Amino acid sequence: MKTYLDCVPCFIRQGLEAARSVCDDEATIARAMKRVLAEASTFDLSLSPPEMGQKIHSIIREEVNNKDPYRQIKDSSISFALTMEKRVKKIIYESDNPFGAALRFSIAGNILDFALLSTWDDERIDESFKNAMDKPVDELVVKELEEDIQKSGNVLFLADNAGETVFDRLFIETFPKNTTVTYVVKGGPIINDATLECARKSGLNDVATIIDNGADAPGTVLTQCSKDFLSHYESAPVVIAKGQANFETLNVATKKIYLLLQMKCIVVAQHYGYSVGDWLVKTTDKLAKERRTNMLKGKTGKETDL
Repeated sequence: MKTYLDCVPCFIRQGLEAARSVCDDEATIARAMKRVLAEASTFDLSLSPPEMGQKIHSIIREEVNNKDPYRQIKDSSISFALTMEKRVKKIIYESDNPFGAALRFSIAGNILDFALLSTWDDERIDESFKNAMDKPVDELVVKELEEDIQKSGNVLFLADNAGETVFDRLFIETFPKNTTVTYVVKGGPIINDATLECARKSGLNDVATIIDNGADAPGTVLTQCSKDFLSHYESAPVVIAKGQANFETLNVATKKIYLLLQMKCIVVAQHYGYSVGDWLVKTTDKLAKERRTNMLKGKTGKETDL
């Protein structure tokens, strides 16, 4: 999807919060923010929001001389998730459908996102996990995903935030035992997205081969990704993409992708006809059909601009 004017102040806020989280020198922060504002003023709005975020966070890292401003909150997220592992596993394997239950907790973990809301909110996080088994999701798509994994035995899994990697592992553990899983993280630090180090701390190396995509943008900007990743992507019979940034960068992909996320941004939600707080289990081909239906109904406004 393209970037909307409403996205601009959000990314400027992100830049300021990231800078202040690791730097207390106002002159340094002011210099960084002047560069951020200059970048925002010339940014090509036809590009996706994650590409804007990539540019702004690159400026912040350079100006405050910190390669990973979100390092502490990523570590805290993983530690928190690991403390929940035993309880969540019990719920998953006592359920009638461990695959579906684990998928739900994988999406519940998507709340551990500190881009839109930079502070740790115990109430919001607890609510996500407390309601994991009750949130409405498209059960037909969940079943379709399970059947596709059973048939193919080969899955490319695109990660999102660091903390939810623990719950992604629990989800992968419910796949058939002979399934080959390649788990993909970012090529470098960007906001609180998972890196190779995060995935290893969460134990993903026990259930999958971990690779990075060669890029440091949120989501998956295919034009920036490495040849190695693109080879995996093009040949993978089943692709799962976690999180809103992957939704923003891959929702119009020609390849069928299973998108699993919590809708957190009002701009994205409004343009796709969702509400903030919705849990999505969608495929790119289903989204394409919805867009064509909207066009036939004469809804040619915001939907067709995406």
